[in-house]
Amino acid sequence: MTVLNKQFAAFPDDYPSLRQQGLAYFRYSVSAAGLVAKARGELADSLDGLVEQGHLGFEPLIYEDFLPVSAAGILQSNLGDASRGCYGQSSSRDAFERALGAPLLDELALYAATHKRSLERCAEQLDLPGLSLC
Repeated sequence: MTVLNKQFAAFPDDYPSLRQQGLAYFRYSVSAAGLVAKARGELADSLDGLVEQGHLGFEPLIYEDFLPVSAAGILQSNLGDASRGCYGQSSSRDAFERALGAPLLDELALYAATHKRSLERCAEQLDLPGLSLC
């Protein structure tokens, strides 16, 4: 634990810091205050300014992982079934994709696209087409 604590000491553990440092993906939304500020022509000219003034809210995109191939092996071993098959060896992305019948998507690319779409939607709602929110 000492080594882990030392390694992660400089890593922020709150959402605002993670957002400001670009260390996580978020979904942004226009707040009621943002709509009022738009009507008054009082919007900030930067993403940080919009967030600081409460014109945009944000929520983290939380990575959730389910390891189906390795989980199947764990389940079989917990059941005490002697026929563990290929699951007892190791999990394999290739094996999972073959069983699934489709390639897996890159979750980080999906999160980046969701993050970007939410910012584009906010720029549209606030009528800030020239503002680079990314």
